[in-house]
Amino acid sequence: MPRPVTVGIDGSAASLAAAAWAAREAELRDIALHLVAAWHTPDGASPDTPEADASRHWAVRSLDLALDRLRNRHHSLAIHAHVLNTPPREALLTAGGDAELLVLGSRGLGGMSALLLGSTGAETAARADFPVTLVRPAPHPGDLPAGPVLLALDVAHHSQDAVIAFAFEAAAMREVPLRALYAWLPSGPARTYPVTPWQHSRSRRARHTDMRLTEALMPWRHKFPDVRVEEICLEDVPAGAVTAATRHAGLAVLGHCVQPAAGPRLGAVAHAAVRHAACPVTLIPHP
Repeated sequence: MPRPVTVGIDGSAASLAAAAWAAREAELRDIALHLVAAWHTPDGASPDTPEADASRHWAVRSLDLALDRLRNRHHSLAIHAHVLNTPPREALLTAGGDAELLVLGSRGLGGMSALLLGSTGAETAARADFPVTLVRPAPHPGDLPAGPVLLALDVAHHSQDAVIAFAFEAAAMREVPLRALYAWLPSGPARTYPVTPWQHSRSRRARHTDMRLTEALMPWRHKFPDVRVEEICLEDVPAGAVTAATRHAGLAVLGHCVQPAAGPRLGAVAHAAVRHAACPVTLIPHP
């Protein structure tokens, strides 16, 4: 049975934007959508206290609101709702583990949505061994960012097949181009080279970087021949280059290295994208 797209719901504008994006993603993939709301009774506390009852009521009410909106707009989409008496982080990790994709609302600058209790969204993405998409509310309700899929790639890592595959599949489903970006930090002051056909005007390191990016993408170009690919190599600060590129993208796809010994945290580029990206950001874990 195909796994669903799962989205965390808390009634905030951020989570409702995430639900709208997740519904369209589920339709693109022709799979079901699962809505998850979490409420939690502290250890040792009675579930019958007014505080617990209010938390449970808010979770149910938030789900009902999201369900009504989505069912009015997506008549043929299978939508299922779940209320879990579990701390939000654990609820999201459990639900996401059974999903094709976990979608969370994000306020970007200023932190994550209320459901995510401050840093829970970033920690969930950092801990997850599955894809997580973070969605910010659009400036105008109903709007979704349009444009190519941005693949932010680090060719220095060799275990990014899952990242590249997700980006190509997303571009193919949306019938949009794929923009593959590799930004590398220069040894001296940051410089940005324009992408031109005159390769002889670029440094030896820049030309070598171009070649490595082309080699990394070549098998996927053959697998997805209908996806138009643009390759961009910039000698620039990676976090800034990737964040700037999201202003012209409909979806950004990034890999993040899962290192249990280092604790649940994102790298500099993923962290900057989560906080500042102008489009939804999908984080794909890799070794």
